[in-house]
Amino acid sequence: MSRFLGYLWRFAVILVGFIVGVSAASLFFNLLAMGAAGWAETAPFMASGPIYFTVFLLATYFGYHAFTPALFVILATEFLGRRDWLTQALGGAVAAGLGTVLAWRQDGGERADAGLLAVLVAAGIVGGFAYWLVAGRQAGVWLHGPDEANARERSGS
Repeated sequence: MSRFLGYLWRFAVILVGFIVGVSAASLFFNLLAMGAAGWAETAPFMASGPIYFTVFLLATYFGYHAFTPALFVILATEFLGRRDWLTQALGGAVAAGLGTVLAWRQDGGERADAGLLAVLVAAGIVGGFAYWLVAGRQAGVWLHGPDEANARERSGS
């Protein structure tokens, strides 16, 4: 029973990490959008109210489209025991890029824009780093054990 509770706890931590990562990516995207729109004079107003709604709204949108690619990235890092921040950040970039491309394919590819893709991939990097802070630092410990994971990190493999 203890092992089952450990797996359940790890699943909960991964889920919370995904939610935090998507929220961080959404906040980063909102801050970039405010800066790109030239809202420097209205930034205090935006930071006091509307940004809370847009961060939540975009977080649900990002989470919906990035869930499947992120699931594969999370499974790969868990089973490979990759616990470094760079792997998690690049995994966030891959999940954001694939989620964006899949969303564009659903819409018929009419909104494809390389600049927007670059911004969304950057937001995915931020989201992947936030995921690492919550859940990625312990990736694979439930499977490989803490001693084996630490030995693999020291050996560089």
